[in-house]
Amino acid sequence: MNRKLQAIAALFAACLLPLSLSGCDRELKERIIDDKYDNYYEIFVYSFSDSDGNGVGDLNGVTEKLSYVRDMGYTGIWLMPISPSPSYHKYDVTDYMAIDPMYGDMEAFETLVESAHELDIKVMIDLVVNHTSSQHPWFQQALSAAKQGRTDDPYYSYYHFSTTPQAGYAQSGDVYYEARFYDGMPDLNLDSEAVRGEISDILRFWLDKGVDGFRLDACTSYYTGDNEKSAAFAGWLQAEAEKYEPDCYIVGEVWSNSAVIETFYRGGADSFFYFPASQASGYVNQTLISSTPADYFFSALEEMAKVSAEGIAVPFLGNHDTGRIAGVVGRKEDRVKFAYGLAGMLSGDLFTYYGDEIGMVGAATDPDKRIGMLWDNEQEFRIYPPGTTTREYEFDGVRQQQEDGGSILNYYKKCNLLRNAFPSIMRGETERIPYDAEDVLIMKKTWQGESVCIVINFSQEERAVARNWEGKLKAFLTVEGEVQKSGDELRMPGYSIAVMA
Repeated sequence: MNRKLQAIAALFAACLLPLSLSGCDRELKERIIDDKYDNYYEIFVYSFSDSDGNGVGDLNGVTEKLSYVRDMGYTGIWLMPISPSPSYHKYDVTDYMAIDPMYGDMEAFETLVESAHELDIKVMIDLVVNHTSSQHPWFQQALSAAKQGRTDDPYYSYYHFSTTPQAGYAQSGDVYYEARFYDGMPDLNLDSEAVRGEISDILRFWLDKGVDGFRLDACTSYYTGDNEKSAAFAGWLQAEAEKYEPDCYIVGEVWSNSAVIETFYRGGADSFFYFPASQASGYVNQTLISSTPADYFFSALEEMAKVSAEGIAVPFLGNHDTGRIAGVVGRKEDRVKFAYGLAGMLSGDLFTYYGDEIGMVGAATDPDKRIGMLWDNEQEFRIYPPGTTTREYEFDGVRQQQEDGGSILNYYKKCNLLRNAFPSIMRGETERIPYDAEDVLIMKKTWQGESVCIVINFSQEERAVARNWEGKLKAFLTVEGEVQKSGDELRMPGYSIAVMA
């Protein structure tokens, strides 16, 4: 069945899969809605799964693990850059319409996309158009033209050149060129109609390959110092992609505060990562240490809703640029779990960085944040990208955690499946239900006439939460033990979440 027919079928029939949450309604089912709300899983292909034993992850390795991804409750994957590049991270592209041979070939990519769609997994790829590699043929010709004074060369206008030093410019001989990150990443001239034409062709190329969306890299650098113009360009990318695929989903990287992120939403793109929720200083971690966690968490939820407005919010705990969440919360298993549970109760698309679901750690360098996925404690070879300085795994591998019902992995899985079972959690309008306790939050989420009541015990101690409940206890997330309902009272273990419906 092609992608269009799959989408039509999904509109008329939910994809129902069993959701096993002990102690609750055993008829609870997963309901997948055909829209832009999903649980996404971020994959650094280099470090994820090595299918041919050459020491580097590849696209075939990702394909082999898609059933694992879907079983975990993820309905979308984001592949970090996969195009040819001189670096291991590949954020400096030399050919936008090809696959880096390190990862495989186009046939392997097409197989991955087809296999993902068969499992109802959407595929998003990184779109790095703020800059190219200095080895990209466009730049090689443009630089040569600049050095010879041939400003009429068609590629000269692809970049910004100067004959005098400028802030944010790199030098090559007597010529200076804009390169805000470093000299190996020259910035594209996004005002050039020719460049925009190239980018449009890139979008169409990958959408024709079956890609469902794009993650936009470095949005605040599109027009450095001009967020309004950068936001408008992100909106242009959204509109251009929709010319070829009306359902294309786009999420941008705006590593900044709420006010700046709100500016970008006004530009018209679907989503932007909500960095204020992530990292040690983010709302989720700060909730764990707040003296008034219920107020703090709900205020953060309201602010995120305001910022995203008519767009789709994108909470996350960390990614390839940040310290992993397990380290942020002190490598404490209960906090690793509960942090994800809190993120999971936020509206919008939830993104998980590969390995966070088993509590992987890494923070010192970029390579440290991208070490190989631990599939099994006993695996002989582990992937370590060039420059790795720390080689440790705090918790067990995937196989061991799958066999442990109380593992971090199984907590993540239950949280994802819970979000899939109750569409209101991702999509609903949120209302706080008054309750006189600083460490207990009760809120109702409503979407298309369906409501769920979410009860969160932020305390590490058991709490008895009593009120006149509407509906039944349908599911819960706990770091240990079970939520129990007796009459009008919920007995909630420390760090627990209950869903009433």
